[in-house]
Amino acid sequence: MATLVSSLFAPAALVPPAIATLPIGYTTAALVSQLTGGEVLASEVVPEWIQQAREGIDRRSGLCFTSLNAVETLDGNDLTTIFLDCFPILEILEVTVDGEDIPISEVVLNRRTGSLRRCGGDLWPEGCQNIVVSYIHGYRLVPPVVQKIATLLVAKAALAAKHGYLIDSESVGDFTQSRSFKKLNDELDRAWETLGRRFKIYTL
Repeated sequence: MATLVSSLFAPAALVPPAIATLPIGYTTAALVSQLTGGEVLASEVVPEWIQQAREGIDRRSGLCFTSLNAVETLDGNDLTTIFLDCFPILEILEVTVDGEDIPISEVVLNRRTGSLRRCGGDLWPEGCQNIVVSYIHGYRLVPPVVQKIATLLVAKAALAAKHGYLIDSESVGDFTQSRSFKKLNDELDRAWETLGRRFKIYTL
């Protein structure tokens, strides 16, 4: 635990360089092991913890930080613009209106907001579930702050599983020991705040 705390609060120049890399996915067992200074072995990291960290980050932020394919069926609104549910958008693959394909070149995409506008002032015809859009959304590379949060969350789960849930103090007979997640939680709080500022989202 001491190694973990020291690595969390080390000056930037002393932070292990692998923490700054971008792995496939939100984090890896190797990153978790390195963050804990080897206290948690990579082989001890359960894949479900990484999945839970990812789901928790996505749920709390309302965003997805990997690239995912999506097919969305929308109602036409008789306006020039419609909005996709998931964004940012990486690429529009196909747009179908009333069963007919619309050339991608005739659609103007706002990648940041997920809005689709038809060129030339054309409207999206009013209808129920009459527009189908196939697209890729998310991020090609997981942002470093997201990787940091995921790594911290999994490290916390791994340490809790290894040593029992850490508490402020516990006594067994004449023996008392104090253990705490306070510094780990403080680092997580700072990372969440950074995520909120970086992506202009409310993460609490």
